[in-house]
Amino acid sequence: MKISIKPNFNALSCLLFSLLISTLLLSLYSSMALASTAVNTDATPPVQTFDLMMVGGGLVTCSSLSRQNCVPGSQFTADAKQTSVYRLTHSALERAFKHPSLSGLTAPQKAILLHASQQQGNAGSSLSYQAFYDAISAVEKDFLTDLNDQVYYALLDLLEDEQAITSGINRQEHVMLSATQNQYGAQIFSLFTQQALLKKQQRQPQAKRPLIAVVTASARDPFESIDFYTQVFEQAGADVIWLPLDSALQAAIAQQQCDQLPALREKIQGNVDRARLYPVATALQQSMCVSPDSLYQQLLNIDGLFLNGGDQRLTLSAWLTPHKKPSKALDIIKNRLQQHQIVIGGTSAGTAVMTAQYMVTGCTSHGALTYGVLAAEAPSERCEESHCQSDIPATAVTYSTAGGLGFFPFGVTDTHFSQRERQVRLFMLSALSENKLGFGVDENTALLVDLRNHTVSVVGEHGVWVVEQSHVTQTPLSYSGVMHYLTAGDNAKVDEVTQSLNHIQLLSADKTINKQADVKREFNAWVDKACVDGQNDIDLGQAKLIIKPQSQQECDQIKRNGQHYQNINIQLILVNH
Repeated sequence: MKISIKPNFNALSCLLFSLLISTLLLSLYSSMALASTAVNTDATPPVQTFDLMMVGGGLVTCSSLSRQNCVPGSQFTADAKQTSVYRLTHSALERAFKHPSLSGLTAPQKAILLHASQQQGNAGSSLSYQAFYDAISAVEKDFLTDLNDQVYYALLDLLEDEQAITSGINRQEHVMLSATQNQYGAQIFSLFTQQALLKKQQRQPQAKRPLIAVVTASARDPFESIDFYTQVFEQAGADVIWLPLDSALQAAIAQQQCDQLPALREKIQGNVDRARLYPVATALQQSMCVSPDSLYQQLLNIDGLFLNGGDQRLTLSAWLTPHKKPSKALDIIKNRLQQHQIVIGGTSAGTAVMTAQYMVTGCTSHGALTYGVLAAEAPSERCEESHCQSDIPATAVTYSTAGGLGFFPFGVTDTHFSQRERQVRLFMLSALSENKLGFGVDENTALLVDLRNHTVSVVGEHGVWVVEQSHVTQTPLSYSGVMHYLTAGDNAKVDEVTQSLNHIQLLSADKTINKQADVKREFNAWVDKACVDGQNDIDLGQAKLIIKPQSQQECDQIKRNGQHYQNINIQLILVNH
């Protein structure tokens, strides 16, 4: 049955007016921030042609929510949001208990929460998450960890407190891009902005600022990071819009159920009560649901599209219909990408979802060795810390056989790579995929992809691990392939016929390594030892890992602790399988 939506235009006009005011205030703040903290573009790498920017996550950025990333002495205004706060009071709990999402709470569970609020007294009016967690845990230690995802997140959403500056305007996260101590993230944001401008100048040669759209659908709460991304790209030199495209909006448009949008947010995206905290943004989403042509027109006008981190499954469902078919929005973006009219970037989940091959959805290399890689729905990320019920072990590596959005055609993608030691899981998964290539991107690092020329290059703080020609044999169960590790300035060409990289160029200039960087270099050390000894056999408990350079020449190219290398043979032999 087709449902006809008749919006209240007076109410909608007021909400859109509020959006305009909010945007003007944000623009004013950003202009002030740009004037006082302009990004040092001199440090930004030279612009090169690329269509995809695939960031490994961990884009360290100075903001009022991440002050530890700021240079000493950085100051934010008093109205900057510094943390999310929660109201653990009797009245707040009574309001929350009335919401349908908490109907499953038992009387004893409600009593625990009420007792925790009584213990807090006046202090319960505004608590950080840690204080909120500690207050409830003091009454019942495992109360929050024992809740299922639906109830846990609903409780957080319903008790999250507004932080109003004035009526209708809440505190926003403030960003100071150039005040970031580690400037690699700022340079990556600036490089993306410059590339978006080049795309725009193909049509408008005199253009000075590109139009970048941000989609935050990877997050369970897509509204939370709007301020961060809009300010980041504004300070990098772009005009920015937030597109309220998420899995809930996609379903509402496809099913013509815009009146059910809040319920779809809860059911599909996993958040509740967002209109209370983000009235302008939720009103914009409602308006775009009623008039989806405005969404499609914006997708036709933008020069850059950036996808945030979180859960790649949520991002994927934001661009697919409920029947898992490409949506009109995805068709528009893919067509523009094929015409090289737009640059698409993503970080973490936003990178993982770009693949046309198998899409990894969780979890660890240790889990891959223990349980293998499973074509199954991933368990909740909370399973590692809570007592959730799942048929899939919490650390098991899971993947989607249908792949991701299909922007990146060359292989499986993975992120947070060296920092979370994901070499084994990517190696095993890429061996199962069609083209046998895998690309693992480190944090604060980006893989740049030129789709026209089939070339890839690296920018940022760390590197990109590539495994090629990977394959699996059954007796004994083992995985074999060839690996490379490319760092800033390195580039290569992807040969889809041979399923390998060729014309690899490692930057010959000496590179210094930040010895204090938060990156685990154990795998690189194994490669170094293989070069010294000719071969390195590593006992991983459930498996034996064999690393063997193809020649001494390959070893001669390794710079300082295995900073970059190429053509190293790798074999993983699993025992007791």
